[in-house]
Amino acid sequence: MADLLAMVVDSDYWFSLLNTTSTDLYKQMQDKSARKSRPEMADFIDRRFDVDVEAEILDWIEEHDIMDEDDSVLLTASKRLVSGGNIEDIASGMWLLAEWASLGTWRCMEGRGYLYLEPYSGESINQVGQLYEQRIWDAAIKSITTMSKQQYSEAVVVDWMGRRELLGETLNEKNDPRILSTMQSHQRHAESLHGLAELIAEGDTILLTRRDWSSYLNAGFGGFKIRKLLTSNIGGGK
Repeated sequence: MADLLAMVVDSDYWFSLLNTTSTDLYKQMQDKSARKSRPEMADFIDRRFDVDVEAEILDWIEEHDIMDEDDSVLLTASKRLVSGGNIEDIASGMWLLAEWASLGTWRCMEGRGYLYLEPYSGESINQVGQLYEQRIWDAAIKSITTMSKQQYSEAVVVDWMGRRELLGETLNEKNDPRILSTMQSHQRHAESLHGLAELIAEGDTILLTRRDWSSYLNAGFGGFKIRKLLTSNIGGGK
């Protein structure tokens, strides 16, 4: 089963990276000077190490010849599409730069996403694709932030227990030794999602949702997707 990814991105910094000339970006990643500008990681969600993301950005620039003395990274990438570049490979670089500009990524097994989002979205989630829709997240974030971290975490666990009972599953630890570890996992995920909701509610960041192993082109929210970011710049000026 795939994982649901929700990455919290400093949008101003991300777009500044996209508008940096590709040669300058390459230098900043190579000499590690970009680390001084990378947002501070949130302590309740995960983020990959600087050195790992730097290496992948450098590889992406070299592999797809994203090098131009004058044009921005975004415009150069869009030009590579016009000249026949693989759109998925080029979109992966947009995601990498968003990851560099992120505070971290919340991740859960896709099936568990219903538990954390559906009761707080104001509607039934009948298809997995709804877990990646803006209205679901907007409603859930608004609802989650009306509760304390502990209240939300407890509500998630109580809901999980109720769902198990309806399915006739045991809640007795003696009969299922995984009960306690699963409950603790739900608590951790709920607490970290509560922190993410508070970050997004502050309005200084954007959320990029994506199904793990799926197309980078579909990463985004509502009317914004990485696909739109790339294709809207095709044929544009500097």
